[in-house]
Amino acid sequence: MNEKPVVVIGAGRSGLACARTFAREGHRVVLVDRSDTLTIRERTALLPGTVEVRLGGYPDDIAAEALMVCPSPGVPWNAPELQVARAHGVPVRSEMDLVFERCRARICGITGTNGKTTTTALVAAILERAGEHVHLGGNIGATMLDRLEAVSDTDWVVLELSSFQIESVREPRCAIACVLNVTPDHLDRHGDFDTYTETKRRLVRFALDDAVLGFDDPITREMAAVATSRVRYFGLHPGITDGATRAGEDVVSIEAGTVTPVLPMRDIPLFGEHNLQNVLAAVAVARAAGVATSPIAGAVRDFQAVPHRLETVRDQDGVLWVNDSKATNVESAIAALRSFPDRTIVWIGGGKGAGTSIETLADEVTARARHAVLNGASAGELDDALARRGFAARTLVPSLEDAVATAAELARPGDVVLLAPGYKSFDQFRDFEDRGRAFGEAVHNLAARSAGKG
Repeated sequence: MNEKPVVVIGAGRSGLACARTFAREGHRVVLVDRSDTLTIRERTALLPGTVEVRLGGYPDDIAAEALMVCPSPGVPWNAPELQVARAHGVPVRSEMDLVFERCRARICGITGTNGKTTTTALVAAILERAGEHVHLGGNIGATMLDRLEAVSDTDWVVLELSSFQIESVREPRCAIACVLNVTPDHLDRHGDFDTYTETKRRLVRFALDDAVLGFDDPITREMAAVATSRVRYFGLHPGITDGATRAGEDVVSIEAGTVTPVLPMRDIPLFGEHNLQNVLAAVAVARAAGVATSPIAGAVRDFQAVPHRLETVRDQDGVLWVNDSKATNVESAIAALRSFPDRTIVWIGGGKGAGTSIETLADEVTARARHAVLNGASAGELDDALARRGFAARTLVPSLEDAVATAAELARPGDVVLLAPGYKSFDQFRDFEDRGRAFGEAVHNLAARSAGKG
């Protein structure tokens, strides 16, 4: 055992995976976290006894004498403790960096501001339908580092990759790299849009076999300039000669200009044009992986909405309740609002901002919502923006539970009650999943109370 420790910063899933891995390999491991809660204590209690755990804070020079330091994705890549480590010559590695270094299988990496989770899950489902052995991970599901021993060189590892994860990987070498779209997000983390965009572009720069790019987004389309691999596109605009697009009422694959139908668009079991884009991306990725059209079509038809992404929570008495808690930025909330062109919308929005403009979201709410129920840290900001547009049908409430109760009073047959907040969840919840679960519970509790009264 090396006397110098591997210092792991953060007791989330990624940090715990790093701690377990290095302990299993015989390293001395010190795991630190600035928080000290019962939940964290319960998590760390399950670590091997050789891992030293320090909770409740640590000095900036915690890793100055370490063998290596592994920060969790939530730790900024330029955090003081990492700067001190680098100044002392200590390697800074992330869980995802270690995955790329150690993974023997072909990696398909999928990133973008919006649509990552749905596209990643759909690609995995298609590959499985085609008979491949698939491991799904990254920013979705269980950590991948813990599972590498079960991965063979003939498998596929399909990774959803956030900008936080990509920025920490020295050479993200994917057999297939897919960038869906890039719009301003996480500017509080990355500083400016160009830096944020470059994290996505790096996936294309290091792609080994194929890069799959959104054709309708000029930013992603122009990433082809840095690719050394084959480039395929997906999108709805004309001009795609390799990739996937729409022809009439069909989703089609295009190979060197030859068009092959995949499935009718009416067979796609997901709401919204943005989900059509996600399907097109998955088709282009699957074709890059050598999958025939039949298993692609079968997997798409059987695909269920990923939780918290335009997920139907309740459909009763003419009112459809939809959970899109993953709509954590302006663009994803706009896409959700556009997903129900034939129904009126009672919109639930608000949360913690990320340093981006909300003007386009306010425009969309004004155009598409019958009523807006606002809650969270940004409720006042949203209220002001809607008031400037003369949108009077708005109600401010203190919590998401209150928002659900208010929406229930407002909803009429034919309405969609849509949780698509347009903001991060951290003002009231642990993450967007926690917020989505709370929404679902509040909706079901209302239904139970209503049934009891009946």
